[in-house]
Amino acid sequence: MLAEDMQVSVKRLALAILGLAALSVLAEGLIRLEMPLRQPGHLFAQLFSLALALGVFTALTDSRVVKWLRHQAVRSTRNALTLPLLLLLPYFIEAFGAGKFSWQGFLKLTAYILVPTLLLLPDRLRTAARLGWRDCAAMLALGVPVPAGWLQGIWFAFGGVPFFRPLYSVCIGGYAFLAIRNLQDVGYRLLLRKQDLIHGLAHFVGFALVGIPLGYALHFTHFHNGHASVASFAIDFIGVYITIAIPEEFLFRGILQNFLEKSFEGQGRGRKALIIASVIFGASHFHHPPVPNWKYCIMATLAGLFYGNAYRERRRLSASAFTHALVDATWHFWF
Repeated sequence: MLAEDMQVSVKRLALAILGLAALSVLAEGLIRLEMPLRQPGHLFAQLFSLALALGVFTALTDSRVVKWLRHQAVRSTRNALTLPLLLLLPYFIEAFGAGKFSWQGFLKLTAYILVPTLLLLPDRLRTAARLGWRDCAAMLALGVPVPAGWLQGIWFAFGGVPFFRPLYSVCIGGYAFLAIRNLQDVGYRLLLRKQDLIHGLAHFVGFALVGIPLGYALHFTHFHNGHASVASFAIDFIGVYITIAIPEEFLFRGILQNFLEKSFEGQGRGRKALIIASVIFGASHFHHPPVPNWKYCIMATLAGLFYGNAYRERRRLSASAFTHALVDATWHFWF
């Protein structure tokens, strides 16, 4: 039965990637019909590499894919280290397609892939039960390079728009913590269910009732008429949901808060984990100008309480990410 599930998972992974790759070819064809391209091969390389990254990004939501990856990682250290290096393939396609391959970018991306994997490798033969120092170090290795700017100069697709960095954070973190560390109850899902929408919207309203007055009291928020159409808000929401909300919720709720819950004992462990994860989430925003931005830290901590509670009630990152994306999109257009 396990072998059959693994075959199905591999087929699903291959079909997801091939399907997205086919869409990239179709997208390039449609663009070329609308406008002449000086270097059409560059566009194809960008679309195809993005399709591959999105294929892995979505495939990790399938438990059978994760089980197959876990099985391969447990079989040997070589497998555990080789599998994540396949994420270098989209980089090679994008870099060589644009004629901008650099050894510095290649080495930075390789280090970003391998460091979390190597940190968690000693624990790959057992299921995650309590938070350890290697888990904390792996989370830092995933989270710190993005705001610190250490991953800049790797991808050049779409004028440098940061599509790849958040996708890779989830792909690498998903492999490291789901397949290597065998962390359960992460709830990594992308598709929204009815209850995700209900809980996510309720927590958005709850945050707005507290956050807007607090933001004005701190002189952090100022209302402005953004003249947002339904279409522009929807586009902004989808972009935030995929590139900001899902990656941050994966790290702070699916891994950190989830791990803290498993580490504490007693009935109040869920509340303790929620508070600590929210404070750390808030503190992670101190680097926004003006540094240190303590007002942003306070607001982000408050938001983290609502995001974390949405996750705690549903055990699905799609619910907390829905709240997160609503808050960010609303703030972008009207605050």
